[in-house]
Amino acid sequence: MARELGAEVTVDYSLDGWQQRVREAVGGTGVDLAFDGAGGELGKAVFDTVANGGRFVTYGTSDGFADIDPEAAKQRQVHVENALADGPPDPATARELLAEALALTAQGKIRPVIGATYPLAQAEKAHRSLEERTTLGKSLLLI
Repeated sequence: MARELGAEVTVDYSLDGWQQRVREAVGGTGVDLAFDGAGGELGKAVFDTVANGGRFVTYGTSDGFADIDPEAAKQRQVHVENALADGPPDPATARELLAEALALTAQGKIRPVIGATYPLAQAEKAHRSLEERTTLGKSLLLI
């Protein structure tokens, strides 16, 4: 799906050695910027793909936030940002960001991939699918 959406290189994180394949894909030093949407151990593994002097942005909490060793980040001069460290944005900011996202979606600049839909009564099944990482894209609960 990532290739269909325009990715030049894809790496399967479920395969051993995937971090090295990421580094190789960008010339061996690592990526300049990594976004961690999973957290936990997977987030730590993503951090390992960042080049010295790069940036690591974590917002994933499905497995708890990635616990990045501040000393390791400092030694590699990697800027670590936890986008949710201060909690969710205030309501006015949330409305502003939502309005911007909806406008970009209406313009066709953002195209969410809906991987699954569930009736609200099956919310538990939807959450289990996300936890097990068996759904590609977003899951929607329908009323």
